[in-house]
Amino acid sequence: MADLRKLRTQREIQQALTDLLLEKPFSKISVTDIVNRALINRNTFYLHYRDKFDLVEQMMITMIDQSGFSIHEFNTKPFYFLRSILNETSDLGRQIVAHQRADNEFQKVVLTAILQLVTADVNSSNSQVWFVFGKISAIMAWNNQHNHRYDLIQDADQFQQIFDTEKFPD
Repeated sequence: MADLRKLRTQREIQQALTDLLLEKPFSKISVTDIVNRALINRNTFYLHYRDKFDLVEQMMITMIDQSGFSIHEFNTKPFYFLRSILNETSDLGRQIVAHQRADNEFQKVVLTAILQLVTADVNSSNSQVWFVFGKISAIMAWNNQHNHRYDLIQDADQFQQIFDTEKFPD
């Protein structure tokens, strides 16, 4: 019985965040917003998650785990890996990504979740993962500075080319 209550509460919290992500940027969403939307007590939220970042990370990890994508692809073709995940997500997931596109805080928490998965993979070279993440972070920061010139799904080829050549377009 307790497991069902726990699962139901987590589902309500996740649904509340999902709804809020469609309404406003992640950086503007507070735990108070989430608990009010989920109709739960703040303490209940903290029984399940450390903070809103932990909530998003857990949701992302679950989504990626369920997708069946190979983490090994991440080390060599990270932007194709990310595009594959985004293409396989639901319409609702794509709407959230589109709505959160300009929110740097949301981008960071998504990359953190992916980093957790990749570094947990015992077959992955830890130093290689860190270099891959460094390059991705630099490319995403460059894209943000250029007013989101490229879209992660539609322009994965351009992102991957920047990653492979280590050169930004003019």
